Amino acid sequence: VFHPVPKQRRELYIDRLVIAGEMMLNGALFLLVCAAARAAASGGDGPLLNGNFEYAPNRSQMNGTRVMAPNAIPYWKVTGFVEYIESGARQGDMVLTVPEGRHAVQLGTESSIRQQLSVTRGKYYSITFSAARTCAQSERLKVSVVPGDDDVADELPIQTVYTSSGWDSYSWAFKAKQGVVSFIIHHGDDHAEDPACGPIIDCVAIRALNPPRATPRKNKFRRSRPYLINDSL
Repeated sequence: VFHPVPKQRRELYIDRLVIAGEMMLNGALFLLVCAAARAAASGGDGPLLNGNFEYAPNRSQMNGTRVMAPNAIPYWKVTGFVEYIESGARQGDMVLTVPEGRHAVQLGTESSIRQQLSVTRGKYYSITFSAARTCAQSERLKVSVVPGDDDVADELPIQTVYTSSGWDSYSWAFKAKQGVVSFIIHHGDDHAEDPACGPIIDCVAIRALNPPRATPRKNKFRRSRPYLINDSL
């Protein structure tokens, strides 16, 4: 025997079907966006995943501003005394500024950040990042890729920049030995009294470097440039 469904119940069923369909569509779109973000970061030019550190660690993995868990900062692995700082925070008598967004990381004594990159074996790449000196008189950063040659690592002295922000941009190139490498920024021991003392890092980006190409003009070649951070280079 056929029993007709009341109108109100039919409308309720329809509403539930519409909501379920919207949830499935939103979930599919979210997965597509995540996949696109990963593909862009691994194969294209531009900021690394969370290269500006705006995706924050979970507060349960922090002690104040110090990052306590190695994988607390999304897409990065940290070691040593690393702090997650916010623009406008005070450090002693100094007010911290951030060149892009509101967050950055500060590397204390014997600390590092690293991210795994998908690259093309044998191709040259340029890594660009912003850094600012804080409390030590002489601060240096060691940048490297693993795996790589022993000489594919350099120490960069962090200069005192007399600008309104105090930030400067640095660029470093390497040749990929394998299709997957780890890029590392390491801060050693500057003999500062405070182990938290060290440079601040932000805006980490990558660009593939192409071989020089001849142009129609005689003896002129077009060369690739590093990724520009707010036209800073």
